[in-house]
Amino acid sequence: MSSERYRPLFKLDSGGMAEVYVAEAESMAGFKKKVAIKRILPDLLKDERFVRMFLDEARLSLHLNHANIVQVFDIGKSSSTYFIVMEFVEGVNLKKLLQHYSAKRQVLPVHMVVWVLNEVLKGLDYAHSLRDPETGRKIGIVHRDISPPNILVSWNGEVKLVDFGLAKATTQLETTDPGVVKGKFSYLSPEAASGQEVDARADIFAVGILAYEMLTGRRLFLGESDYKTVEQVRAAEVPPIGTQNPEVTPELEGIIRRALARDPRDRYQLASEFADDLLAFLFSRSLKVSARDLTAILSELRQEVPSVEESTAKGSNLILRLIDDEFAEIRSLDDSNPDDGPETGSQPLDGLVGGDGYDPSAPLALSEFGGSDLSPAPHGGEPAEVTPVPAPGSAPMARPKTPTGPSPAPKQRSMVVPLIVLLLVVGAAGGGAYYWLIVLGNL
Repeated sequence: MSSERYRPLFKLDSGGMAEVYVAEAESMAGFKKKVAIKRILPDLLKDERFVRMFLDEARLSLHLNHANIVQVFDIGKSSSTYFIVMEFVEGVNLKKLLQHYSAKRQVLPVHMVVWVLNEVLKGLDYAHSLRDPETGRKIGIVHRDISPPNILVSWNGEVKLVDFGLAKATTQLETTDPGVVKGKFSYLSPEAASGQEVDARADIFAVGILAYEMLTGRRLFLGESDYKTVEQVRAAEVPPIGTQNPEVTPELEGIIRRALARDPRDRYQLASEFADDLLAFLFSRSLKVSARDLTAILSELRQEVPSVEESTAKGSNLILRLIDDEFAEIRSLDDSNPDDGPETGSQPLDGLVGGDGYDPSAPLALSEFGGSDLSPAPHGGEPAEVTPVPAPGSAPMARPKTPTGPSPAPKQRSMVVPLIVLLLVVGAAGGGAYYWLIVLGNL
């Protein structure tokens, strides 16, 4: 039996693959906290490969515990679908923040851009270098979907990465077929856009794209079609930044251009190296930046975003009552036999592509952003695209066989704790001693 009861407060976002709700989690001891719950759309359970991808994301996310990464608390299931219970970040995503500045025909201050990028790189460096606690071997996590919707900014000035749903790790059972591109086209690396193997340097390239767009207010790679966008990424031609933003010095532009090098060997090899150069830029100019400065920048935007209380008041409707019944069924994957979960079946792999259609032609400027996020923040994001793009000059490649069942459920680290209680009662009459050993496991 699950040790927590989840009560949905309001719907946060939805896309072609999942819905995200803000819920109140109440433990058996009566403690309450707000969480974000990603609910997989039941129709997708017909696709066994999608289920494997989802469970891979869930298992991978449980390894991650860092201040700059949204924490996953639990993996659950009901009779109809699966859930990920994660940290709720009250604030906005980077996409919404950029929209706000674009509407005012402004860009973020240079020192604030550098600080936000450094926070993103801290989270990435942790994920890239994470090792298996049992074997000591590097897990090899690569996010592969670093983009504005997947960077959350809290009202307290915290910067957090979310959605490792496309992450590649050596421990994953579900592997990417050769020649298949995963991620939003505009934020791919040249090697990913060519269907090649990617590593941590692909994430570094994506952070370079973010840097360009945050400093200029313009999209770096944006073609008239998906194919044109991919071609631009493969060419990796970067217009001058300083001419678009006079506050960008040649030193800072050089740092960003190194991150955006077409050849991975010419880029920063580690996220920490990129972060060190950014911090050195701040220190060389005696610039002091902190979360408080970001909070001040967010103050105006915060006035425009409904509070959790306002969203909760508007969320009381029939749909939430139905979801409430389903949330009451949520059980941790470790709580019961895996065979008791929702049924899965087979259907074409086309079902892997998000149904709400991320629009890669939507410009960064002003408010023409397409799609919707699945990030646990009040607003934002596009579901990631999964699109086969053959490498230039290559023939179509056969898909390798993949396992037919879901990935093994991850072991919970803290949500389900065995409890052993030893009661020793010594009877006064006759001096007899009586012992009871009560073992309660996996409540």
